[in-house]
Amino acid sequence: MKISNSTPSYINQTYASQANNVASQNLKHGKNSDETLSDSISFSGRTKDLQKISKAMETEPQDREKLVADIKQKVETNQYNINAETVADKMVGFIMNEIG
Repeated sequence: MKISNSTPSYINQTYASQANNVASQNLKHGKNSDETLSDSISFSGRTKDLQKISKAMETEPQDREKLVADIKQKVETNQYNINAETVADKMVGFIMNEIG
């Protein structure tokens, strides 16, 4: 199989042709040919909301350190009580939500 350089030159010619067409259109519309072309992107409202949520999750609540320290102190002094019934209810609820 022979590979030639004709494809890259064809591609380059195509892009050069497109750039010349854009430049000639800009001149017709009174735009400066020195202006650079740029790409743009727009995000949906849902994506913007997800970005806000993600940014909010990166920062810890200010009371979090105090809460963790209090629980840690209670565990070390055997004063932390766990309600097994509440834990079981949450586990069953989670499983039921997963099943449907």
